[in-house]
Amino acid sequence: MLTRTWLRAAAPLTLILAGALLGTAGTAQAAAVRSDTSAAATGAATQMPVRTVSTEQVRAMAAQDDAQPITLGKSSVGATGPAVITCTIASSDPYGGGPYNSHIYVDGILYCDDYVDLAVMTLELYRQDLSRVANRTSTLAFVYSWFSTAEYGACVDAWYFGVAGASLARYGYTSATITDYSYLTHISCAPPPPPNPAPLVLGNPGNRQSLDTATNVQMQMSATGGTKPYTWSATGLPTGLSINASTGLVSGNTLRAGGYVVNVTVVDSGGRSATTQFTWAVKRDGCARC
Repeated sequence: MLTRTWLRAAAPLTLILAGALLGTAGTAQAAAVRSDTSAAATGAATQMPVRTVSTEQVRAMAAQDDAQPITLGKSSVGATGPAVITCTIASSDPYGGGPYNSHIYVDGILYCDDYVDLAVMTLELYRQDLSRVANRTSTLAFVYSWFSTAEYGACVDAWYFGVAGASLARYGYTSATITDYSYLTHISCAPPPPPNPAPLVLGNPGNRQSLDTATNVQMQMSATGGTKPYTWSATGLPTGLSINASTGLVSGNTLRAGGYVVNVTVVDSGGRSATTQFTWAVKRDGCARC
């Protein structure tokens, strides 16, 4: 799959920008006044110093991005400045994703070899089905270069691409519009974690009674919630009865009269447990040989 490793993420972009801007012989500076808007919030206006880049550097950056630079030519005799202003814009490949609900980003960078009076830069992130999932618009005054990031606050496993565009204007020059598209990039996202199981609830069968001559006594215990399989245990059962550890079935013969306090416990595969208590009265059979 094609990738553009030179414009991959925020950190590489920052390094490229620093090398391109700070490594020039020119030291002229302009104030880049930012007014960013997005679906989430509107940023407060701030100022940041930037440095010019040479025409050769702008063209070289455009070539790296397989793009043609845009020029603003003089349209008024009274306009001051170079005969032509050369600009280009680039969108990074989308990046991010991974863990469930992590964010996905796309970066954009605009650079010109001389300042423009006004630049409106839009950075957008799309899924392959053309659903726009993130965007950021920056209105810039007296700017040479600009860097921006759009952020999608959810991770959905899909193919994404970025679009960076700008409308540029300077008094006495023709205006220009420029757009760059990134390559389609697949972002992998972990599925959501499984929901927590419902609480483990053990049903109470109610107080029981039987005769001391009863045979083939059966009582099925039941539980809901938790994570199966369950493991069953019991204490205090009448003499002759036992519980099946896998099924929760109490069975046997009640052969000794008396009053019994029974505790039944169920444990699920996650180690959660529940206990219930009831009484079991075993009565003497008054007519055992009738």
